[in-house]
Amino acid sequence: MSKKYQIINSNTDSNCLDECTIFYILYIVLFFVIIFIIYKIIFGFYQKKEKFENVSQIPSISSTITSQEILHDLTEKNKELNTIKDTLENKLIEQSQAIYISNNFNKVDSSSFNDELSYLLVNFSGTKFPEFNMDNKKIINNQKELDIIMTESKNMKNIYIPGDIVTSNSTFNISKDDICYRYNNKPIKPTLEFMTKYPNCMVCAVEDNNNIKDTLGWKHTKTNISKVCLYDPKATDKTGTPNLAQCKSYCNIKS
Repeated sequence: MSKKYQIINSNTDSNCLDECTIFYILYIVLFFVIIFIIYKIIFGFYQKKEKFENVSQIPSISSTITSQEILHDLTEKNKELNTIKDTLENKLIEQSQAIYISNNFNKVDSSSFNDELSYLLVNFSGTKFPEFNMDNKKIINNQKELDIIMTESKNMKNIYIPGDIVTSNSTFNISKDDICYRYNNKPIKPTLEFMTKYPNCMVCAVEDNNNIKDTLGWKHTKTNISKVCLYDPKATDKTGTPNLAQCKSYCNIKS
């Protein structure tokens, strides 16, 4: 059996082994630190390069369109969208109102009556509408009254020739008596005795038809008569009242 022998330097301190072990550990740690630093440098460089490559692929917007232009474009688009929105809302409101009116044309919203009345009173209080004088006017209320009016109007007469006998009204407010019992185109108030003595009248003269509406006869009687002859058809020469033949002779009317 052989024995191994080791020569130990007597000048070496016994603690040298412990110190060397610590240095070895430090070297190992330092080695790993250096490896880690190199890894971080290489990994970080790769990431930055990749990011820069991605950025380089994006077109440069700032080089062609400024931020103010982009903001302006977005503002205009927003206005267009708001306009479209308002137009659609107005159309929907109009459609809803049209449907409501078509379904409720004969109904009044009681809740809005006071507001509408106030609006009318405030805005139209000073408005003057056309007026029509209804004095001496006859209002037709039904078909029966219309038929009566039509029958009366058929018997009315406005245009005469000398020698005609006045027996009809000229309009609704001017009777046969209003046409006959006049003096210088002014109405007289005949008594019953006078009307009994002169019950009838004959046209003695007429106005020129070219300017008939400017004459006093038309304005007062709505006829073209300018002069009449009152007579009694039963009168004789002894009564002193003219008869029809005497009126024709007086007015120079040939039989």
